[in-house]
Amino acid sequence: MVRSLVVSRSRVASRQAWYASSLDGATGVLARPPLARAMPFRVVSFTMAQVRQGALGFQRELSAILRERPDIKVYSVSPFDLDERRRFKDRFGGDIVYFLNDAACQECERMNLNLQFLGQISNDELPRRRTVVVGMPERTGGAPTV
Repeated sequence: MVRSLVVSRSRVASRQAWYASSLDGATGVLARPPLARAMPFRVVSFTMAQVRQGALGFQRELSAILRERPDIKVYSVSPFDLDERRRFKDRFGGDIVYFLNDAACQECERMNLNLQFLGQISNDELPRRRTVVVGMPERTGGAPTV
């Protein structure tokens, strides 16, 4: 008899649980998510004065190497989610907050871009509504576009 395992995630309030079920109807809660790693993102923020002085040059530098490093991701809070923008601004300071994945941080170090990282957050702590500033957009399903 072949058994198949289906793993799903349930999020209730701020608690997460992972459930496993098999075709024969057995279910259970897993102690931790299978093969899940909380991917850390480093946080950097800039004031409008820093932006006027060219602080966003790192975006251009990282965009130039996307062909060699397609795993680079830099996010910012969606400009349409004012509450979320305020929350991250209060938490990290500055006017604009960016979240860089590990690949982006490695390339910033390699290119000596000298960004001042303010902290680190997990994938789960990223803003729900976010904008891809540098990187390829993630496919979330639907029909492929040409």
